[in-house]
Amino acid sequence: MTCRDLLYLAFREARVLKRPQGVNSDSELQDGLLFLNQLIDYWSARGCYAWTSIMELFALTPGHQPHLIGPGLAAPDFNVKVRPVSIRSANIVLAGNPSTDIPVSLRDSAWWAGVAVKDMQSTIPTDLHYNAAVPAGQLWFWPVPSAGHSVRLEADVMLDQFRTLNDPFVAPPAYASALALTLAEELVDIWGTEMPMNLARRAMKARDALQSNNFLPPRIASGDHGTFGGGASDFNYLTGGPK
Repeated sequence: MTCRDLLYLAFREARVLKRPQGVNSDSELQDGLLFLNQLIDYWSARGCYAWTSIMELFALTPGHQPHLIGPGLAAPDFNVKVRPVSIRSANIVLAGNPSTDIPVSLRDSAWWAGVAVKDMQSTIPTDLHYNAAVPAGQLWFWPVPSAGHSVRLEADVMLDQFRTLNDPFVAPPAYASALALTLAEELVDIWGTEMPMNLARRAMKARDALQSNNFLPPRIASGDHGTFGGGASDFNYLTGGPK
């Protein structure tokens, strides 16, 4: 499937194209491409649309602070296709056979603001504050790395925006339907067509299919696992007092 195919589905679902195998004009397709990328941009800001995460290895540059991460960057910063909305995990990787990952604690802006000596250096950073700035995110390691170790960063994988109508569309199941049907909802309003009876329900069902796959239940641990309780309770829940 290509971007052009996705737009054809959306225009058909929105009843902009009235007959099967109808042909959109080039200007109509280019307009559709703008609104499709706008929709992908919105989805990229929401974690429920990320179907997985990816771990990438980068080389730290001693004394460099902050390390930037985003598209089109070069060393000493980190080049990626899409600037991460957030960082899921970070590990300093010590070279060896085998190599060793040392977890780095992820910190928020309140913690970073409270750090008194922000330019203190160490061979192995223990903490990381990620500022999702635009166009490149800022990775504030603390202490500032003084050795050129590698860092393994985990971030969500989001849909790429399309550059041309012939760009291929590659995504897990349900994304094509969810994108086409959601875009069709937008096109109904933009082109002023009549909303098909079941379009909103089908679009919501398609989005629910992919979001339910993306939201997996977290691992749960209990401090009381493996312990045994005492005798029978003497509390009566009906009266709120002793039995």
